[in-house]
Amino acid sequence: MASRQIRPLTGIVVISSEGTPVNGREVGENSRLEDGHGNSREEPQHPRGDGRDSEISKDSGTIADGDAVVRVTDVLERFHANTKIRLGPKAHEDYARRFKDFAEHSGLEACTKRQLAGRKGKVMLLDYLATVPRPSWQCVISFLKSVWIHGVGLPWPIDMTKDVGKLPHVRRRSSPGDALVKQWASALSHEADLYDNLIWLLLSQFGWRPSHVARMRWRNIQVDASGRPSAILADGTESGFKTSAPVAAWLPPDVVQTLEAWKREVQPYPEHPIVPWRSLKGRIEAGRMADSGHILDHWNKMKRKWRLPSLRPVDCRHWVATTCRKAGLSKAASAYLMGHDPTTGESMRDWYDAPQVEDILAEQAQCMPRGPLGTLEPPEVNLVEGLPTDAVDMLKQYLAGQIGTMELATRLEEIRMKAVVPPGSLLKP
Repeated sequence: MASRQIRPLTGIVVISSEGTPVNGREVGENSRLEDGHGNSREEPQHPRGDGRDSEISKDSGTIADGDAVVRVTDVLERFHANTKIRLGPKAHEDYARRFKDFAEHSGLEACTKRQLAGRKGKVMLLDYLATVPRPSWQCVISFLKSVWIHGVGLPWPIDMTKDVGKLPHVRRRSSPGDALVKQWASALSHEADLYDNLIWLLLSQFGWRPSHVARMRWRNIQVDASGRPSAILADGTESGFKTSAPVAAWLPPDVVQTLEAWKREVQPYPEHPIVPWRSLKGRIEAGRMADSGHILDHWNKMKRKWRLPSLRPVDCRHWVATTCRKAGLSKAASAYLMGHDPTTGESMRDWYDAPQVEDILAEQAQCMPRGPLGTLEPPEVNLVEGLPTDAVDMLKQYLAGQIGTMELATRLEEIRMKAVVPPGSLLKP
């Protein structure tokens, strides 16, 4: 792998434990201090070893580098520049939101980098963590640590063993029950607004994040031989999702129907987002990308309009994962459907089990022919007299996604060879 040069971050001072000069500057050379109210006061000058005067920044009035007052906007700009390759836009939003909350709570912008490099930074971080529920510490520490290192530009001051101790696992949300999701599905089956209906289907049928919905483009839709939408394929990095995990999702009939109707209405270009920005008055800008907040606004609007109980997109994500397991979908096929990294497990199989995309889509179609929402309405089969009972059972298994098309055909052929089906015996749709 070719080596990559890393540009040093500007405005960072490294202080040695012995107090020796680093980058031509000694420890403890402050010439101006803050009085705690944002006002600076003069401090007597101390002679430098080389006899030169301390260099003062003309812009801020403070000593350059480590004695410059920390600005949250500057920190987040550096963090974004240093992590833009591995983190998507949505992830940057989440990291920035958490760091801003910490900065506001601790009064970060009243401090200098030199102060943060000492005990003060550690105390501020621990004081903030004390306001966070302990089961969430792992996640919060991960966010703050990354911004602290790549944005503030200082080593992480917290010793996880001495200062924090053993933490509980991150608290997981429980999957909502089928009855709650069915109540939403029943109400929104009458939603005439194609825009809102499409948002509902993309979140509930695939368990996507709102950022998936906002950043998916028409070029990500694959079509079959007849020209109808058949699947959605997207690379997480290229599309700017929260993570680099790809999406490979087979499209159930209700999603296909809604996509076709929506496409006729907006007449988009391939690079246009599938769910573009739309004003409160209904004006659509086909080429403008929405954001996660915009998608959530429409979700909450549907909730109010149909007077539905609380159900969040993240709850749908949990529900889809549980439904995939019940339907017999493999871990890889479930992960691709939801836009989750299928290799994040710790077992050897998670890494080496890498099926072809065609096999993933076929498995999704076989196990859930009408998508996760289709499992809420088991198919009813009405029969006329004369059809063998074992053939009826076989058909029920197929419609429930328990067996595939090839297995159904093979078993029905075996049944046909054993008994002749009367000519008038047919299935009623």
